[in-house]
Amino acid sequence: MIRSLVGLAALGTALFSVPALAHITVDQSTLPADSYVRIAIRVPHGCEGAATIGIRLQVPPELRGAKAMPLAGWTLTSRVEGGVTVQGEHGTAHVPRELSWQGGILPDDQYQEFAILIRTPAEPGATLYFPVVQDCEGGKVSRWIERPSAPGERLRYPAYSVRVTPKS
Repeated sequence: MIRSLVGLAALGTALFSVPALAHITVDQSTLPADSYVRIAIRVPHGCEGAATIGIRLQVPPELRGAKAMPLAGWTLTSRVEGGVTVQGEHGTAHVPRELSWQGGILPDDQYQEFAILIRTPAEPGATLYFPVVQDCEGGKVSRWIERPSAPGERLRYPAYSVRVTPKS
């Protein structure tokens, strides 16, 4: 009986700490340095029941490349001004500052992934943040953009973070 109560208490604590997990994520928790990697921005729900109609991703400035994959029914735009220019194997590349998918409709009870091909930093060790603004019907907006100012800080609307690891 005591074990059951302790288990229920632990479950209740986990459920009440879910807000940091119930947001837009990236399908990777680590990325190898100096690599081209396909990642997906995962959108598991809308905004307070409203359908998602737009996603705006701020591209981490540490990336040496970022190209978004078009998604049927959505208009893809890439904002380069304010982005980064890097020298690559095929000449100069302009890494966008922001990628955006707009005009589609993703009902609150459905799930979608928005894919990107990125080129990671040359050296391991960095933590990359992927801030996303989620636009929903009725003018509702969710901003998953917060970055911790101290290790272990708990955020209400965290930007998903990914660690750059050594290339294997």
